[in-house]
Amino acid sequence: MRPLRRVTATTTALGMAAAGLIIAVSGTAHASACSQSYLPLPDSSCTPGSYNPDVTQSNIHSTICVSGWTATVRPPTSYTNPLKAQGIIDYGYSDTNMSDYEEDHLVPLELGGAPVTPATCGPSRTTARRPPTPKTAPRRN
Repeated sequence: MRPLRRVTATTTALGMAAAGLIIAVSGTAHASACSQSYLPLPDSSCTPGSYNPDVTQSNIHSTICVSGWTATVRPPTSYTNPLKAQGIIDYGYSDTNMSDYEEDHLVPLELGGAPVTPATCGPSRTTARRPPTPKTAPRRN
């Protein structure tokens, strides 16, 4: 690499690192580290939220207002699990057990959130309690 190009590449890389961005293979920017200081809300620079362009005020009667509509747009776990894994890394969570998190849409699908846009998804701690095991289940008298 020629000296001028090396300086330009180094400066660009340092600038991107200072901005906290990594350029992925796909050419899109992803946050390299997300702040936990906003929890329980996500860091808006990592998870800004996104709306589904297919949902408009004129068609809500056939989209979000239809019972069961979100099931037709909800992304499969094959899409959300890699996002969840990356989000756990990006947020620097010490607990990296994937089953302790769910990939949550910042803008809920029920309100017109984008179903397959990484900008609207982020990991959140699972708060649901697991059902008691037979050993600890309440006894009936």
